[in-house]
Amino acid sequence: MILSGDGMAARASSVGFFVLFPGFMIYHTLVVLGAMPAFLGGLFGVVSVLMFGIYVVVLPSQRHVMFSATRGFALLVMAFFAYVLCWSVASYGLQGGSALRAAMIQSLETVVLWAVLFVMGYRVPLDSPALARAFWSAFLLVAGYLLFFVATTGELMFFARQFVESDGDGDSVSTYQGYARSALVLLVFLIAVSRGALARATLILLGAFVMFVLGARSELYGFLALVTLLLLVWAGTSAKYLLTLLAVLALGVLVVANQFEAMSGTRQLQVFDLSGTSSWTARQHLGDRALAQILANPWLGQFGGHISATGSTGGYAHSMLSSWVNYGLLGFALYVGMTVVAFIGSAHRLVLRGDSRAWWVFAFSINFVCLLLIVLAKPVFWPLPALGWGAFANALACTRRATEGEIPASDGSRGHDLESGLEPQGQQEAVDESQGRDDHESGTPDFRPSPP
Repeated sequence: MILSGDGMAARASSVGFFVLFPGFMIYHTLVVLGAMPAFLGGLFGVVSVLMFGIYVVVLPSQRHVMFSATRGFALLVMAFFAYVLCWSVASYGLQGGSALRAAMIQSLETVVLWAVLFVMGYRVPLDSPALARAFWSAFLLVAGYLLFFVATTGELMFFARQFVESDGDGDSVSTYQGYARSALVLLVFLIAVSRGALARATLILLGAFVMFVLGARSELYGFLALVTLLLLVWAGTSAKYLLTLLAVLALGVLVVANQFEAMSGTRQLQVFDLSGTSSWTARQHLGDRALAQILANPWLGQFGGHISATGSTGGYAHSMLSSWVNYGLLGFALYVGMTVVAFIGSAHRLVLRGDSRAWWVFAFSINFVCLLLIVLAKPVFWPLPALGWGAFANALACTRRATEGEIPASDGSRGHDLESGLEPQGQQEAVDESQGRDDHESGTPDFRPSPP
């Protein structure tokens, strides 16, 4: 069978989407258990480069459809990528120095991740039963392993890197950020493509457990905020979801009340009193420094200012302010503006117009979490917002196709058409030491090779 460029993009996106998110957790856990070597390094960067090469080959023939079907949104995203590339290269070319060279490389790596996740979000076939089954299998495998881990160790946080750092191989294994990012996307995808209230309630309850045990506070509370909002939206239109909301809340309160003593000392609940945590103090300091750099040069920012000030590519502000520092006011406006537009556009379809098809649920969910986290906790180098931009572009394109009759408008789980051929205490210290040391908030230095 000969696939078209669109079909090849869909098939590659399916495989890449699985490998980068649920596959990421499985790969790193197998490395931790000694079942396989870290032959792909941190995996995320290596696979992203491969996907970038595939997309460069197959997408030129699709660019006209992409730009027209998304009402210019995809063109705006591509313009932003070009702006960041030009800004980064020009800043280094005009000023030079090792700090700006490191900042340019960090920005170029980020653009590659953005581009891959944007196209993947645009072209991943949400209508593929095979992909849904693969994600469900991975979710049950991950949840089952974490239940086993908690039951056998008594620990309420799974921090994979602690098991290998003593052997000097810690850089090849993800920290909690990479695991939590992957789990978050896995859960959002399954919530979007699942149709029944019972299936979604199961995802929410087991998903909350998974996110809690993985220990990344921002992803955990972003997920809880998302599912609360979704249940409130769905409860207004369905008695089943109203009952689901009440049952989930009741069960959640019951679990927290029964296990509060064991949970009270965990990192995850420190969010209720952050004043004494070293990571929060460090983030406040980085945020204050970024604000001072912005005030000193509000129009242009200070490209690479986080590296010049700290000597580290991980010394950025953990918020959207990092985009202003590195790419100026225009870069900040484009970066935040695209996420806001994607969230408002998908919220309009899902909430106001009651369009509960999978592509709008996915776009709304991923953009809500991304907008919340770039305001509160994540830097511009966190690549996940690009997946949200792609998901919004996909929803726009699918809605247009449904309007034109290419996709059955009544099928809430359909994505693009089927042209692709796919079926319709020591632990706490280790965590604190890893704060801010990963270039792209991924839990691994994405573009670094495996250690020898």
